[in-house]
Amino acid sequence: RYKKAIAWQMADIKGISPTVCMHIILLEETAKNSVECQRRLNPIMKEVVKKEIIKWLDAGVIYPISDSVWEDAIWTM
Repeated sequence: RYKKAIAWQMADIKGISPTVCMHIILLEETAKNSVECQRRLNPIMKEVVKKEIIKWLDAGVIYPISDSVWEDAIWTM
């Protein structure tokens, strides 16, 4: 009866406004960014993560940000 109300696939999420489901992280003005070591994934998990990232990018759930000091590119190692 309500099958259309549920997103069965990532592509079904399209059309939802980001203002409805966007997270905002509030930081204090004195907060400083830090550099963390990259962690390696085992080869099987690396492929799974890469496929999920591509799926989320294609569905518009996530998007790349290149101008943030707090954000780093997603690397699957």
